Amino acid sequence: MQFFKHGLAYKKNQPINWCPKDKIGLANEEVVGGCCERCGTPVEQRNKEQWMLAITKYADKLLEGLKEVDYITPARVQQENWIGKSEGAEIDFSLRFVPGQADGKHKAKIFTTRPDTIFGATFLAISPELAQTWLGVGWQASPAVKKYVAQALQDRAAATREEQAKTGIDAGIKAVNPATKEEIPVWITNYVLGNVGTGAIMGVPAHDQRDFDFAKKFNLPIKQVIEPHIIDVDHPTRSDKKDAPRVVVQGIVKHWDKDEIIQLRGETAYEGEGILINSGKYSGLTSAEAKKKIIEAVGGRMKTNYKLRDWVFSRQRYWGEPIPLVFCEHCKNIKQKVLLIHGFTGRGDKNWLPWMKQQLEKQGFEVFAPTMSTTDHPILEKWMDELAPYVEKLGEDDIIVGHSLGGKAALHILERINKKIGHVYLVAPVIKQVTDSELQDKKDKRPEKDYFSAKAFWNAPLNWKKIEENIISSDVIFSDNDPSVPYVGHEVFPARWRIQELHNYEHFTQAEIPVLFENILQSKNTGWVPLPESELPLKLPKVKKYEPTDTGESPLASIEKWVKTKCPRCGGPARRETDTMPNWAGSSWYFLRYTDPRNDKALADQKKLAYWMAVDWYNGGMEHTVLHLLYSRFWNQFLYDIGVVPTREPYQKRTSHGMILGPDGEKMSKSRGNVINPDEMVEQFGTDAFRIYIMFMGPFDQAVMWDTNGLVGVRRFLDRVWNLQEKISDSKDSPEIISQLHQTIKKVTEDIEAMRFNTAIAKMMELVNELSKLEKISKQTFSTLVQLLSPFAPHIAEELWEKYGHGQDLAYSAWPKYDAALAKTATVTLAVQINGKVRDTVEVDTEITEGKVRDIVLANEKVQKWLEGKEPKKIIYIKGKLVSIVV
Repeated sequence: MQFFKHGLAYKKNQPINWCPKDKIGLANEEVVGGCCERCGTPVEQRNKEQWMLAITKYADKLLEGLKEVDYITPARVQQENWIGKSEGAEIDFSLRFVPGQADGKHKAKIFTTRPDTIFGATFLAISPELAQTWLGVGWQASPAVKKYVAQALQDRAAATREEQAKTGIDAGIKAVNPATKEEIPVWITNYVLGNVGTGAIMGVPAHDQRDFDFAKKFNLPIKQVIEPHIIDVDHPTRSDKKDAPRVVVQGIVKHWDKDEIIQLRGETAYEGEGILINSGKYSGLTSAEAKKKIIEAVGGRMKTNYKLRDWVFSRQRYWGEPIPLVFCEHCKNIKQKVLLIHGFTGRGDKNWLPWMKQQLEKQGFEVFAPTMSTTDHPILEKWMDELAPYVEKLGEDDIIVGHSLGGKAALHILERINKKIGHVYLVAPVIKQVTDSELQDKKDKRPEKDYFSAKAFWNAPLNWKKIEENIISSDVIFSDNDPSVPYVGHEVFPARWRIQELHNYEHFTQAEIPVLFENILQSKNTGWVPLPESELPLKLPKVKKYEPTDTGESPLASIEKWVKTKCPRCGGPARRETDTMPNWAGSSWYFLRYTDPRNDKALADQKKLAYWMAVDWYNGGMEHTVLHLLYSRFWNQFLYDIGVVPTREPYQKRTSHGMILGPDGEKMSKSRGNVINPDEMVEQFGTDAFRIYIMFMGPFDQAVMWDTNGLVGVRRFLDRVWNLQEKISDSKDSPEIISQLHQTIKKVTEDIEAMRFNTAIAKMMELVNELSKLEKISKQTFSTLVQLLSPFAPHIAEELWEKYGHGQDLAYSAWPKYDAALAKTATVTLAVQINGKVRDTVEVDTEITEGKVRDIVLANEKVQKWLEGKEPKKIIYIKGKLVSIVV
């Protein structure tokens, strides 16, 4: 509901991933290799209205957050790749020969990350989805083109694991390359995706492999405009330069009688950056130097795109949390009003306000943007009086937008009225109390009385309780480089106010602020109305039939008695949403509830959240790296922005475990008949042996193959531990055993922290082997061994601990500590390599010098044999590990 109130939940009719077996829609992250992640059925594309969560609005925050946490590299890289940030430019290509249209009337907007290659664009490629849009608005394409578009969209919907072969058709339209002014053909092709970028690209075959393959297949021109280069630091072009870019070619061939040369290339595109050639006045520049200049020259616009798509958040099934929204036709038809309030010295027709008014009016809003009569000498009561007639017209569907001091004015409006306002957006609002000294530097710019009048306005107290009663949703936007208004967080604003800090907007005095427009547009009335919080949680009705339907409708849709209801806003007839939420709705935040599970007044007490969060360590499967990990991070960041949780990132550390494969080395599955039943293993070998074997099989983060014979060895190890009881006495252990015990404590402690469980177990096995050779061992040594074993084999460890007179449960005892001096190894075994092959080992003192190591190794009888009287060319010593001799 909070996502909806803050414009981050919306309903949209679009193609979605559909699992025909489970009969539900799937998020992009739930499709693996073209198949349903859960059941493996090939996924289809269907058009359906779905609830979406605008996770794309958090793309940058999700990327930035990865810099604050300790995630294993594969998890971090998968998140970065899934978000897929790409910085480039949008460039317009004018269209010609559109049937029935004047040349130049229409344009195709492309997105490219390589504007430096625009001189090599020999065709324009558009997606079937974009072509379908053009057809929908009247493009009179040929029958062949229409047939291809329909077939390409049909093939797209049926696409499975296999990548589709590249297909295409000439659209019969020409585009004008804005850099060369040359006409190039427009092609419709299936390798351009409608939901990536703008759905159109410039085809540069020489410098993009997909374009190269397409051009080769359809015999389109290939024009090289980038030469690969290296940076030559030895031969700079000028004395004031540190280096020089040098062209790299595979070969040069001179014509036999003409003064011409050819630079040889392979049958692939060169996709790297380099030096521009065949690019007019930009030839000779590096890619980095040319990009910005070319963007400006062709009228392009810098643009950041993301691979990430908004999250499909509704499912057509009974099981799941009901979505607490109703649709009201009457409320949908209400014309929304927006009040724009300028700041100190501002005007309603200044900066971005007139642009915003125009944009919102195009979307059907009624917009007020008055100019205050005391804008240069702001007086709170005067502003309230002048804004009152506009506020009188506002209601629960309407919006107030306040900039700077206008943001403070908006808050004073909310504390004085006796009705609810739908949404408020505060842009760099003046909230923080200011002192005379803070205004001192501004006195020379304007009359002193103006600033002290503004100060009284700024510092007027606010009744936050009353403000909260009169607002449905609230968003605050600051800039990270605002010279006038500093960022203010939830130490001032109440919880549930969403606070964002944007990059490089200064004091928001630009002529246009698209990001603010997009935010306001998310509050546009669509007829969906949230239930009052007093009616939550909304519970599912009891039903006899809850199977998914073939039509794609939720089984709830047929329960008219539950579906038909009253609108909580206007009291008119309304219908409940019948889709339910996915499993991620609960798993994205459940761990927060663990901090305060019995709290019936809030998600959790703020002090308890501050104590427990963030989670120290989250370990999970790699399959959830772009599912649960991404979703829960987004969820937590939103909750942080609205002041509900104290940390932006939910997890400080993320690791992943490997998969246990079947005895045949394949993933376990019933269909393969290679599933190992853990109950049978426990019954045969015991719980502790089963646990230890799983940890002993191999490195924790790698896939390992199951081998039941390995369990036999582990069970024998536990038997040997149990049998050590017979050797317990009051005698003291030898210095060698004490040293080995402390080495084991050190190794096991460090390995548990690093999740090297297999080597920790191996070290304990070494100790047990040594203890088994002795006649007697001390009770203290045995007890310490039992403590070290307890995380791996808790049942046998607890029983042995209790048996030998320890009153407190082992789980509550202090973990053993090692003495660094006693844990020090006296000797170390070095491998001796000759020409890369191990020929012998030598045992030496751990503190031995390199010179003495050389003397010992060269005097070794086996080494002398392999040297055959030759002098070594090189001797390499890696301390504590090996000596490598090259002859």
